[in-house]
Amino acid sequence: MEALRAPLRELGEFEEIRKKLAEGACVSLSGCVDSQKLHMLFGLGEGFRYKLVITYSEQRMREIYEDYKFYERNVCMYPAKDLIFFQADIHGNQLTAERIRVMRRILEGTPLTIITTLDSMMAPQIPVEVVKKSILHIGMDSRIEERELAERLVELGYEKAYQVEAPGQFSIRGGIIDIFDLTEENPYRIELWGEEVDSLRSFDVLSQRSIEKISAVDIYPAQEMILTDEQRARGIHLIELEEKKQEEALRKQGKQEEAARLSGQIRQLREDVLEFQMKVNLESYVRYFYEKTESFLNAFEKTGTCIFLDEPAHIAEHAEAVELEFKESMSHRLEKGYLLPGQMELFYGKNIVSARLSEYPVAGLAALDMKNPLLKPDKKYDFSVRSVSPYNNS
Repeated sequence: MEALRAPLRELGEFEEIRKKLAEGACVSLSGCVDSQKLHMLFGLGEGFRYKLVITYSEQRMREIYEDYKFYERNVCMYPAKDLIFFQADIHGNQLTAERIRVMRRILEGTPLTIITTLDSMMAPQIPVEVVKKSILHIGMDSRIEERELAERLVELGYEKAYQVEAPGQFSIRGGIIDIFDLTEENPYRIELWGEEVDSLRSFDVLSQRSIEKISAVDIYPAQEMILTDEQRARGIHLIELEEKKQEEALRKQGKQEEAARLSGQIRQLREDVLEFQMKVNLESYVRYFYEKTESFLNAFEKTGTCIFLDEPAHIAEHAEAVELEFKESMSHRLEKGYLLPGQMELFYGKNIVSARLSEYPVAGLAALDMKNPLLKPDKKYDFSVRSVSPYNNS
């Protein structure tokens, strides 16, 4: 890969830019077309454990992901949550799996390039430390009580089935435990002798044949909301207290239908969470269940991480549109009795995220020399009349 970096080193400012980023500065680079942006990203990212590439749309995110695989193998996408309609992820766990897979690689310390959008950092999520503590480690020296393990897996979001067929499922049958980790391609089979692990291996879900023996496995959560019984009870209590206040306020305004709608919705939520232990669509209530929440950006240390902004002006426009849509939609739904006032706070605004971005080394990459609405760069560089790519000369 040194051959790809050689043309960049011929640019007079390249080493200066690298030095600025190493010092934690924010720089702005203009005059780079799409292929040149990725080449520059690859060169400037050398020496950083994590490269976080922020762009302005889901489509653009996937385009960058496909193109950047030419430069690096350790590249992945982190799709944003739908801040308004959390039900969007209900019918499948593909997007959840992609996000948890990224979190797993971060916790494992794997050097990684992550392609995402700014709204992925606007949604609050549970602290990284909570995810880390919830990881279930099983080795050949482990002692397993089947009932306790089943309860633990359910708490982590796994679904009990007679036979595992898809990621996020587990089964227990006569001393044989099958677990299909949401982040893996194949499930694990654990055979017990009493409470001791006698055999541990991966297997093919279709043929049920063993693939390889393994000494230990780490089972990651299958959902992004990890709740203990105590957290469930506390969260529902806070929700019901606020629901009573909001219902009373709606009735005083003469909105009887809206008040009844809200009361029925919270009553159904209580039943789903406490009796059926469901976690579907709880993301919009995360602040009731967790006193402290974080942005995805909190998963990265300030040293060893470099952030690249793909067209900062477009990113800012996208963030403002998301923020405006969120506020308008949530205000309307609040008036109609579809949510609680506390759910209006389910958001980190553009200014908050921008402030946090400024704590990291940042490089803005743009085709034109435009003002960066997210961050004020310490220095600007213009490459509009020079080549930064060995295969795309200008």
